[in-house]
Amino acid sequence: MLESLTQNLINIGWAMLIFLAAYLANVAFSLWYNIKILHEPFDRDKLIASGLKILTFVVGLTLLCTSITALPLFATQVGWAIPEEYSDLFADLVIIGSVLLVSCKYIKEAYTKFTTILNTQTPEPEEPTNVIGFAVREENENE
Repeated sequence: MLESLTQNLINIGWAMLIFLAAYLANVAFSLWYNIKILHEPFDRDKLIASGLKILTFVVGLTLLCTSITALPLFATQVGWAIPEEYSDLFADLVIIGSVLLVSCKYIKEAYTKFTTILNTQTPEPEEPTNVIGFAVREENENE
């Protein structure tokens, strides 16, 4: 029982690493996209909310996967035998289904932002102009 739970915790750990990599890639591309392309100011509160979201997802998904893994093991302990192949199937479905679903969502979002960043033309800074529209040359102190 403990060996099965330990193996599933290792699988959950790998799944969480995949999720974190996908989520952080999305955050990194979002920062560039929002600040450099959309010219939005950096929002510290948004970043903190994102960190709390990561923590919530990791803790919540880990607890969900652990409970689904432990449920058939506990049922077997109390005399309601669930075949081991079903127990493994439940654990695999939850680990792969829930974590992969969320990871794929963030991978898709990160890839979309990445391609948008690559396809966006950054405009050259324009020279300052006067009211009429002529370029204004800045005066140097040496002139």
